[in-house]
Amino acid sequence: MIMLQGEYPATLDEKGRVSIPARFREGIPNNILVLTKSMFESCIWAFTPENQDKVTENLRNFWDLNSNVSMTPRQKDMFNHRVNFFINVVEIDKTGRIMIPQKFRDYAGLVKDCAIASNGVRIEIWDVQRYREYEQQVEEQVERFWKN
Repeated sequence: MIMLQGEYPATLDEKGRVSIPARFREGIPNNILVLTKSMFESCIWAFTPENQDKVTENLRNFWDLNSNVSMTPRQKDMFNHRVNFFINVVEIDKTGRIMIPQKFRDYAGLVKDCAIASNGVRIEIWDVQRYREYEQQVEEQVERFWKN
């Protein structure tokens, strides 16, 4: 599994394209990314196909390993649908850009200034203001944790 880490500024152009940082591109085989809506925040997740396969498999196994999760079969189906159907495979072009489909831009509130970050498994593409707000929430949570 390729480890992608760090945070970089980026700009969404008028055609809906954004540059993937060169450091990240080095770890993306065949210049292919799988985009999906974040499960938790208003941002876009981008995985290498290998990592997307692992995430999908882990989610399939989640229900078997966590039978105590109180969800109806319908809710589980909707959850799995959300994870597996709201995806788009994109290719990184020769200049290092990907095209972000309009439905993803709308979901993440992407207009111009973006933040591209990675936790090592996935790349996240954020509206820069939403990202700064999220960072602030993270800092507050960490601070509360250490005070207790």
